[in-house]
Amino acid sequence: MNKIVLFGTYPDKGITYFKEHCDGKYELVLAANYEELEANSDAAYVVLRGPAMPAERIKKMKGAKLFHRWGVGFNDVDIKQAGEQGAYVCITAGMNAQPVAEHAALLMLASFRHLTAHMENAKKGIMYGGPVISDSWMINGRRVGILGMGAIGRKVAKIVQGFGAEVVYYDAFRLPEETERELNVTFLPLEEVFKTADIISLHMPLLDSTRKMIDARALSMMKPDMLIVNTARGEIIDTDALLAAVRERRIWGAALDTVEGEPLPPDHPIFSEPHILLTPHVGGNTEDNIVNMAACIFGNIETLERGEQLAPRFIVNKQHLKN
Repeated sequence: MNKIVLFGTYPDKGITYFKEHCDGKYELVLAANYEELEANSDAAYVVLRGPAMPAERIKKMKGAKLFHRWGVGFNDVDIKQAGEQGAYVCITAGMNAQPVAEHAALLMLASFRHLTAHMENAKKGIMYGGPVISDSWMINGRRVGILGMGAIGRKVAKIVQGFGAEVVYYDAFRLPEETERELNVTFLPLEEVFKTADIISLHMPLLDSTRKMIDARALSMMKPDMLIVNTARGEIIDTDALLAAVRERRIWGAALDTVEGEPLPPDHPIFSEPHILLTPHVGGNTEDNIVNMAACIFGNIETLERGEQLAPRFIVNKQHLKN
């Protein structure tokens, strides 16, 4: 009986799903730290939620056939080392697209409409919005630039179009023209998105090519009334450069679900800037999406157990695999 290890912190519903589906078929182990993980180095399947998996940790998991992220970010997993050991590294491609897209739209609305300020005003009995009304805006009529037109980016495009926004996008791999027409989106070079978008929403993985893509130079190209939204990875944005640009009113603001160095200390200057909204990396986390995530991971485990091929969209280390 092969062993599955759930490494990290998991919602109760996810654990229950695995317990019910593993019963009589797999040995299920919960590991909260590296010591507990490595005590199960014979595990065939390792599910990752939270802690990083650098090369030295992967080397100790000699029995692993699969390292599967609960989510789509894999920047903290050494995919090359896993491949050299003959193990797949997979993500739950598409499974958290809807909640993350909805959270991106929430961040846009909450920022442009000063949600937190209005909540405080309501407590104080200040009616009709007070002075923040003169700095409140609609998404309608705006140009939204999406960086990364994968599953999440496409859902964001549909949502903001529902508000009446125009959508342009940049992706390292341009969509076929037929797909662009179906989505009603326009491809632009990256710098054109920087220069012309009213809202920029980030939906790409953290790679060497995207690390600090939004730096001082990129920010200098953007419009002074531009809002940047990040529900991808914090390290895509140079936080110091962003904070300076917002404070100096070179861009309007930022709405972030993730930031480099998270979690930030409570005295970090980002919390004192009223035009920056920060949530604690919760975009993909909703109670009604947990089963979707668990089912995707368990389905991929079952596929390998049957000796079948995994769908390519889930595999992120194909180029490194050695059989």
